[in-house]
Amino acid sequence: MRVTVREDLKHVTPCEHGGRIIEASEAMPGVLDYSANFNPYLHPRVKSAIKEGVKAAYHYPDHTYKRFREAVGEYLEVPSNVIVPGNGSVELIRLCAWAFLEKGDKVIIPAPTFGEYELACHLSGAEPLIVPLWNEQAFKRDLFSALAEEDIRMVFLCNPNNPTGKGLSRETVTDIASKCRETQTFLLVDEVFIELSDPRHSVASDNLEDVFVLRSLTKSFSIPGIRASYGVTNPGLASALNSIRLPWNLNSIAEAVTVVLLKDCESYLDASRTRIATQRRWLMRELAKISGLEPLESDANFIMVNVAGTSLSSSEFAFGMSRHGFLVRDCQSFRLTGHDYIRIAVRKKAENERLLDAIKRVVGQKA
Repeated sequence: MRVTVREDLKHVTPCEHGGRIIEASEAMPGVLDYSANFNPYLHPRVKSAIKEGVKAAYHYPDHTYKRFREAVGEYLEVPSNVIVPGNGSVELIRLCAWAFLEKGDKVIIPAPTFGEYELACHLSGAEPLIVPLWNEQAFKRDLFSALAEEDIRMVFLCNPNNPTGKGLSRETVTDIASKCRETQTFLLVDEVFIELSDPRHSVASDNLEDVFVLRSLTKSFSIPGIRASYGVTNPGLASALNSIRLPWNLNSIAEAVTVVLLKDCESYLDASRTRIATQRRWLMRELAKISGLEPLESDANFIMVNVAGTSLSSSEFAFGMSRHGFLVRDCQSFRLTGHDYIRIAVRKKAENERLLDAIKRVVGQKA
């Protein structure tokens, strides 16, 4: 008998992501990556932390990750026994799907949003139900209706949402959590971008019952090559997930580096948020001045832009930008976006000025 994969996995395709800077650099040396959203302001200790952390490569990590969990707990002011370490956010998304979903389960996923949620559902044999997320109140209404009418096993929320950049208010998230609790529905709240937007809307330090809050150091500390993330939940669920996650899923270097970066990082993150917000507002104003562009209001360190008015598709726009040395995110792989949207990161002022010059050239305006 010929060995093959499950029938329901034969047509599964991987998610598209930004951040393909290494392969782009081979063809375009000096290219600037606006397709991935990181903190443009490096932590002052990041280079020394990485240099020192390399020494840990010669040892297995402590599988319990005691130091890491204690560092996260101290940072969030929560007990260390509610922390689940992860090798990047995608691993923890799949871990939760693997732990909670069975074939035929129904899962609510907003749209447009991060594609890995839907892929995790498909890998578990679950059925995703798509709820549009262009308007907070309409989304909340439609979500509550679906929870009342359908047997929903799990809900994914991204706050602030990727790729739209809009954040849900803390009140909305807690209302959704309460409704999920009533209907015995597991809620995963992805807060990967919240530290660079407005952490006052976070629920990571709440008394979490059937909720898993996902965080990552990738975006906040601009260390995408060091895969480090964590989940926050209740002690019982954290213990169960820590028992079934991959052994040594967080490597020794990542643990050593993140323990250093999380120590007394509040002033660094606060300053980063202020500078990013200033650049975001400026970039929004400048983008709106360009004929054919419609930037969407954002609370995050990136901006989604409707390019339909330029008579260019999102793919054509992204290709034109690449010819000028800039990678932007073509959003057509996100549900409900068609071929009309791109997403650009918020970077430093000088780089943003160069980006705007390239955009003007692509849409046919004089710089």
